[in-house]
Amino acid sequence: MSQLVEKFGNYVNTKIETNPDAARKLLLAAYRAKLVQLRHFPDKRLSRARDLMAVESMKAVIAPLAHPERSALVSIFTPCELLQCAGIAPMFAEAMASYITGADAEAGFAQYAEGCGIPETYCSYHKILLGGILSGVIPKPKFIVNTSLVCDANNLTFRKAAETFQIPQFYLDVPYEVSEDSVRYVARQMRDLKKWIEEQTGRQIPEDRLKERIACGKRTIESLRICQNSKAGRYLSNDLTDELYEVFGAHVLLGTPAIESFAGMLAGELKQMPAYNGVRLLWVHTIPYYQKVLRGQLNFSMRAQVVSCDMNYCGLVDMDPEQPYESMARRMVYNTFNGPAERRIQAALEQCDSQQIDGVVYFCHWGCKQTLAAAGNARAMFETAGYPVLILDGDGCDRRNAGDGQTLTRMQAFIEMLEQKKQR
Repeated sequence: MSQLVEKFGNYVNTKIETNPDAARKLLLAAYRAKLVQLRHFPDKRLSRARDLMAVESMKAVIAPLAHPERSALVSIFTPCELLQCAGIAPMFAEAMASYITGADAEAGFAQYAEGCGIPETYCSYHKILLGGILSGVIPKPKFIVNTSLVCDANNLTFRKAAETFQIPQFYLDVPYEVSEDSVRYVARQMRDLKKWIEEQTGRQIPEDRLKERIACGKRTIESLRICQNSKAGRYLSNDLTDELYEVFGAHVLLGTPAIESFAGMLAGELKQMPAYNGVRLLWVHTIPYYQKVLRGQLNFSMRAQVVSCDMNYCGLVDMDPEQPYESMARRMVYNTFNGPAERRIQAALEQCDSQQIDGVVYFCHWGCKQTLAAAGNARAMFETAGYPVLILDGDGCDRRNAGDGQTLTRMQAFIEMLEQKKQR
């Protein structure tokens, strides 16, 4: 199967420059075929909740490619309840790049972007997205909504996309200061965003419908918190892709009934999972799910598993349906990725304590200067608290920067060290 996917990706890459429409149709056909497989022939090693999340994630990638006129390009931490109420499907950089990688086609998109002047050291997720936009493979959405969270690439990528597509852009400025004053400031922008979306779509967004979405998101967050707390000492029977699927549910798809169902199902399933005595890892930042050497070590393993990823609990804050704009604003302001890096590390330490974590993998994704710059502080804080850390350099979505040999050697050594520590 891997050789077939590789050939498919190479063929897509031959069409990027000469026939972008054909490249898009090939990707869309592959994603639709995968959706059929996920619906009718799911991986029997996964739970029903995990199967549901895989289906919903694939549908979320297909929608903006199939109907770009009913889609919006968004950043990963953009609250999308207003878009949901207006019938607009979100497309975010990390998802689109990850699924292009899943088709083994990321190299062609990254190289196209580099040929257009995008720096080689730019975040690979955003570089792949821009390769798709600049080449014409990714179709023009209706508009763009992005936040200042969480990196410089967000500010640069979406501005470039707006200029290339010649479409409107709404920018949500999230203050660095984590406070209720910041929440009120962002809430005013969310009210402006509602009016702006109504103008762009010609559709009114009733307040009661928005409150229903916020109420749905509130219930989902409560279930996701239960899920995080229920992971302690249990076997999850998961793979690296599952944690990436959950990013959809914790962010751009939050507020939809399907994700509420997923969270409730997973909370129930986790309570029934058996005990687990293997190495339990907390993963910080994005996960190179495609990398065979990591999959071989961590997918469905009784020896070592990734219990949680910090991108899935970073925005699980309290919400009030009677204050929808403040609730959406609070998810951004109080997101653990906002503010000083110590907030994110402290949140990870709390997960380590509650989930019986043995060690932390701190992943320095290619082009992510923020995560790389905080690596020293992260190591010091984790090790002071008694948690061993593996600082792992790599790329979340571009195989060219993966470094399989070094990754395998270091991961194996880390797992062995943690096993010896547990035995002592």
